[in-house]
Amino acid sequence: MLKKVVVSILVACSLAAQAQDIHFSQFYASPLNLNPSLTGKVNGDYRIAGIYRGQWFSVGDKTYQTPSLSFDMPFIIGKKKKDAIGAGINVVADRTNGGRFNTTGIYLSTAYHKGLGKENKHQLSLGVQGGYVMRQLKSNDFTFGDQITNGQLNGNPTSENFANNNRNYPDVNVGLFYNGQLSKKLMFFAGYSFYHLTTPKEDFLANSNNELPTRQVVHGGFQWDVAPKFSLYPGVLFQLQQEAQEVNFGNNFGWHFLNKENKKATFFFGGWYRMGDAAIAMLGLEYNRFRVGASYDFTTSELNNANNLRGGFEISAIYVGLFNKPSDNNIFLFCPRY
Repeated sequence: MLKKVVVSILVACSLAAQAQDIHFSQFYASPLNLNPSLTGKVNGDYRIAGIYRGQWFSVGDKTYQTPSLSFDMPFIIGKKKKDAIGAGINVVADRTNGGRFNTTGIYLSTAYHKGLGKENKHQLSLGVQGGYVMRQLKSNDFTFGDQITNGQLNGNPTSENFANNNRNYPDVNVGLFYNGQLSKKLMFFAGYSFYHLTTPKEDFLANSNNELPTRQVVHGGFQWDVAPKFSLYPGVLFQLQQEAQEVNFGNNFGWHFLNKENKKATFFFGGWYRMGDAAIAMLGLEYNRFRVGASYDFTTSELNNANNLRGGFEISAIYVGLFNKPSDNNIFLFCPRY
């Protein structure tokens, strides 16, 4: 009963208050969800990225499921081949409480990547993303707070008045990104993105004028090749959406255990911390142009009283492909790694 009450309260609160966006612990594995300016910033001809997050399975019927899939590619422009235009598509879905509350967004994005300096060791990118979001609520399948008394279901119908169970709206996001090669062994990168420029209405309740608040994201980090077979990837993410904020920081370690002309492989492992929420353990493997990752959140907030430290897990996969043999044009958009 405690678990059902926790899930009911969480979902009811999310409907009554202004909603917050989805988030990923492996935010770096879903570039088009992180920052529109990363569109087409690929060390190759195209990139396919997928990620899946499952959360709170321990307190409900597969309570939160969030898959996302994207495809993007660069188009090299200019006589000196130092600039590029990126284009991509991103689909993200969010299923809450076993599919009783669903959100699906389809986004198209583009970005301009400007090479700076004679040797093109610095790049500045600007991106924009536009999409259409579809939300569906199966209100008859929910238990709301006014149907619970002293931790027990009281058998009364909810007093919530729903105007409709579907809400669709357009959405616009923008982003800025910089990365620079400070030395042969050290790269720095930083980005800023701004989501929901038009603050679309997303209310389900009658007599409500609820708008989706804007979200700001600041992220950055380093890629430091400390030895021929060992690299460090420290990073940080800060998100702010109305009263909600997220600070996520940590480091991934990379062991390059295979480095031949046609065969390259790296094993990744690391630890991250989302302040006031969860400690995150991560493992990953990259072979040539294919990379997979897995992470698990260990709840550190008071919510662990309901889930016994069991938070969320994620799996991710990225493939960077080539239409032809590798060339200098395929690698000049050096995309940071985590």
